[in-house]
Amino acid sequence: MPATSTTPTGTGAAAPSGTITAVRVGRVRTVRWRDEAVPTGAFKEPVEGPVALGPTGLAGDEQGDVVHHGGPEKALMCYGRAHYAAWRAEGLDLPEGALFENLTVDGLTESEVCLEDVWDVEGVRLQVTQSRRPCWKLSSRWGIPDLARRVQSTGRTGWYLRVLTPGTLQAGQVMRLVERNPGAVDLAELSRVMNVDKGDTSAIERILASPGVPGRWRSTLQRRLDVHQARTSDSEGRITDEEDADRLRG
Repeated sequence: MPATSTTPTGTGAAAPSGTITAVRVGRVRTVRWRDEAVPTGAFKEPVEGPVALGPTGLAGDEQGDVVHHGGPEKALMCYGRAHYAAWRAEGLDLPEGALFENLTVDGLTESEVCLEDVWDVEGVRLQVTQSRRPCWKLSSRWGIPDLARRVQSTGRTGWYLRVLTPGTLQAGQVMRLVERNPGAVDLAELSRVMNVDKGDTSAIERILASPGVPGRWRSTLQRRLDVHQARTSDSEGRITDEEDADRLRG
C-alpha cells in the first residue's frame, strides 16, 4: 500500500512533469555470457499506440531473472531522455532505450524525482520505489565493461515504479507529480550517497530519516553509519587513554 502523502500544492511553483517519448517492452531471449546461456528481457523495443499496464508491468514485457527484476515493486523502469545526450557528450553513442527502460521520459531526471512520489498519467497512478542499480547485463549488452559502474557513479540510473492504478500507457502522454511525502529524498541524492560519497554521514542520517527507503538500502546505509560511529567512539576512547597515561607519567 502507498504511504500517506501530501499533494504538492501551495508551494508557489508548478509540480514537476515530463512527457513519455517511448513505451518499450521486450520478450525474454537467450544470450551468451562467459560461455553460458543466460535468459534476459533486456532487449526492449518501442511500441506504437496504447499498451496495457497491470500490477506487474506492461503487456508483452518479460524478465529473464524474476528474482532480481520485475514484480510489483519494479513493474516499470523509467529513464530520463536527457541522459542520452550526456552519454554522447562523453563519447558513448547509446541509442534511446539502451538502459533497458520501459518508459523514456523527456523533462525528468533523478533530481526531480523522489522516493514514494506518486505520478499521474491520464488516470494511471505510478509510485516511485527505488533507483535502478544496473547489473553486468548492461555492460555485456553494449560491450562497455565499465558501463554499469559509470551509470551508478554519474547518477544516471533511472528509477523503478509500482502500479497503483492500472490502465494503458503510450508515447506522448504527460507524467505529472500529484503526491510527495514531506522530507522525501530525491533520487540524485540517494544515488550520490549510495554509490559515490559513501562516507557522507550527515547525508546518510537525512536519508535514513526520510520515507520510502528500500529495506536493503536502509540496512546498507545503517551499517555504514554504525561503522563510522564505532570508529569515532574507538578513536575518542584511545585519545582519552593517552591523556590518562600522560597524566600518570606526569
